[in-house]
Amino acid sequence: MSTGGLVSALRFELRSGEWVLWDARPHRFESLANDRARIRDAFTNEVRDVAVAALRALPSLPAAARDARLDHRRTADPDDWSLAKRREVAIRRALTGDGSTVERVRAAAEALGMSTRTVYRLVARYRISAQTTSLMPRPRGPSKKRRRLGDTRERLIDEAIERRHLVHPPSPMEEVYRSVQRCCRELSIPAPARGSVLSRIRALDARRVAHRRLGTKVVQSITRSTPGALEVRDALELIQIDHILADAIVVDSRFRKPIGRPWLTVAIDAATRCVLGVHVGLESPSALAVALCLEHACLPKDRPGNAARSEAPWIMFGLPKEILVDSRPESHGAGLERGCNEYGITLSHRPVARRHFGGHIERLIGTLMGRVHLLPGSANASPVARCLTLAEFSEWLSLEIAGQYHHTVHRMLGTTPAAAWAGSLARGVAPAIPADPARFLLDFLPVARRRLQRNGLQFERIRYWSDVLPAIAQPRETLVVRYDPRDLSRLYVMGSDRHYHAVPYANLTHPPISLGELRRILAMLRARAKGRIDETQIFSMHERHRQMVATATIMAKTERRRGERRRQAPTVPPGH
Repeated sequence: MSTGGLVSALRFELRSGEWVLWDARPHRFESLANDRARIRDAFTNEVRDVAVAALRALPSLPAAARDARLDHRRTADPDDWSLAKRREVAIRRALTGDGSTVERVRAAAEALGMSTRTVYRLVARYRISAQTTSLMPRPRGPSKKRRRLGDTRERLIDEAIERRHLVHPPSPMEEVYRSVQRCCRELSIPAPARGSVLSRIRALDARRVAHRRLGTKVVQSITRSTPGALEVRDALELIQIDHILADAIVVDSRFRKPIGRPWLTVAIDAATRCVLGVHVGLESPSALAVALCLEHACLPKDRPGNAARSEAPWIMFGLPKEILVDSRPESHGAGLERGCNEYGITLSHRPVARRHFGGHIERLIGTLMGRVHLLPGSANASPVARCLTLAEFSEWLSLEIAGQYHHTVHRMLGTTPAAAWAGSLARGVAPAIPADPARFLLDFLPVARRRLQRNGLQFERIRYWSDVLPAIAQPRETLVVRYDPRDLSRLYVMGSDRHYHAVPYANLTHPPISLGELRRILAMLRARAKGRIDETQIFSMHERHRQMVATATIMAKTERRRGERRRQAPTVPPGH
């Protein structure tokens, strides 16, 4: 796959002998016991048992290069090594010191005698691989992967490939090269070498070639398995994700009055029937709900900051090979598709009105809903008994899954889901986890593209600015932006270093606002405003609404639901 290099940088398998980082030091992974990992220090040979959630990968180099780094202290030039150690001290202060990030980076730049832009690049390198050797001076000169044929000849090659290779039937590669030669002669410019053209053809993604030549429908009909029994043998080969409106009525945490039925987003492992992840929310099914469910499914449940932690051991986690989702619009979003592509996950969609494609998840949801009916707050119970808040319902659901469902014999398996999971790991399945948990959710958030202006970025009529923007992009450059619909107080901008950078409001006095709140306010302002709507008007009306809610003793059900959504929003947005 074309993103193979990037995928290896974003995920790593918990397989014996793999290099991992723990406490910023390289270790060898030895074994996995539930959600605990046994690792061996590369320098002291000391063995430790640590939480899987505390592990990080060495993702930026191939295995041979990572091994070579361990001996770099002996082979590196003494002056380069001394410079790298001095850089490491400054970079660590820039990452963990007091004050704002911008102030810490400026201090590091002054201490090292270099520009802030260079310090940002060093910080990015150190985040990928937290070792002294990652900060050593690099050879000057262009990258070996850089294309050097110039814009005109590169455009001619791309056009020839489009017209002659990505068609049905395709022309021979030699004919593509001769076409480029003819175009170069007409423009009186030197033709590129034959190998340069052929190497670009061979580097094409096979899936893109198939889709261009045969069409999406034909390719899907060839590659998709025929209806019938879903044959999966091991854990994490396939997970199914679906949504259901729970048969329970929750109350708000302030007035303890009913606010409606919550939505559940559930991810089940098809082979073992284990529930890998859940998300409980008041919003209708959305791309964000799928992203939050995936985050819960793929990362260890005992990680810090996990809002859906359970008192019962919930040891199932890992990146799947394939995800099967329904055909709702939110399942076709660019955020989900790009996230799956970056982590090497195949994304498949259930055909419309063909429920047998999601039989496992449908049966699981039926089982869970049967247990929900036993709650005093179920939709069929007396209104007096409806007493669970959204957080309490989520906690009950986690205990029900981890403490009961996983340890009950499954009729189709003949054993419990927990035993089926353990058996799959015993057969050699090694769960893969994201190399950077802080980045994982960001890679699945909704995507937008915005052009960098001299005064920052504009998103939904709000201006955003950070001192990092001039360091990662040029004015008028189009940037990939991700956003959390629960909290628009900052955007996450992908820089040329392939890392996300948090970019807050230009006016830091503005309070957080959700995308739903923002769009309701914009609709009201359009109905009454005659001129241009600016962000001052937006946040002025937002503040009036907040004050009305804060002083109200009795609120309508709709306002109570909105207030509960605000409490659900992250207090500290994820950053990278």
